[in-house]
Amino acid sequence: MNKNFIQNLFRGNKILVPVIALIVLLSGCGWLYQTDKKVESDFDLSAANLTITPFSAVNQSGEAVTNEDLLGTPWIANMVFTRCPTVCNLMTPNFRVLQYAMEEEGLDVNLVSFTVDPDYDSPEVLKQYGENNDADFSRWMFLTGYSADEISNIAKSSFQTLVQHLDDSDDIMHGTSFYLVDEKGQVIRKYDGLNADPEPIINDLKNYLQ
Repeated sequence: MNKNFIQNLFRGNKILVPVIALIVLLSGCGWLYQTDKKVESDFDLSAANLTITPFSAVNQSGEAVTNEDLLGTPWIANMVFTRCPTVCNLMTPNFRVLQYAMEEEGLDVNLVSFTVDPDYDSPEVLKQYGENNDADFSRWMFLTGYSADEISNIAKSSFQTLVQHLDDSDDIMHGTSFYLVDEKGQVIRKYDGLNADPEPIINDLKNYLQ
C-alpha cells in the first residue's frame, strides 16, 4: 500500500485514529502471546529432537515432581498463570474440555500446566485455580516451585517458546500451544491452545496409543 496514501488517510480522518486506538486497547495484550506462529492447527515435532529439560517442581498439593516422574506415560503440557488477563482464560477451559474428552475416550494421558508466574502461583493458589476449573488432579497437575528464570529456560529449551515478564506490569508473555510429550520425555507434537476443539488432539492420541 502506498505510504502517502496511508499518511493522507490518517491526516484527513480525525475519527479513524481514535477508533484504531480503541480497538487496540480493547484487544488487550493477547497479541503479545502469539510467539508460536502457525498456519496450521498442529505441528509434528518428532524430528526436532526436543527433550524435556530436567526440572524440579511441586504440584498443587505441595508434592515434589520432577521430569523423571512423568516418564512412562504420555502427557500434554501448557504454560499458564492464574493472574493472566487474556489468553489463559481460553487455554485453561480448552484444557478442561480436553480433559473431559480424554476421560470419555478412556485415554491414559496426563495433563501438566506449568505456571509462568511461580512467585505468585503457590501450590495453594494453583489448587484453588484447578478446582475452579474442575480439574481432575489424578490426571491434571499444576506445577510451580521453580524460579522465573527456570521456567523461562524450560519453555525455551523444551518447547522452543518464550516466557517473558512485561515491564511495569504483572502480565507475562508466553506461548499458547499445547505440547504432546511421549513416555520417554520427547516433545513430539504441538497444537493451538486457543482452539476449543479437542478432536485433533484426541485423534492423534488414539493413533499414538494404538
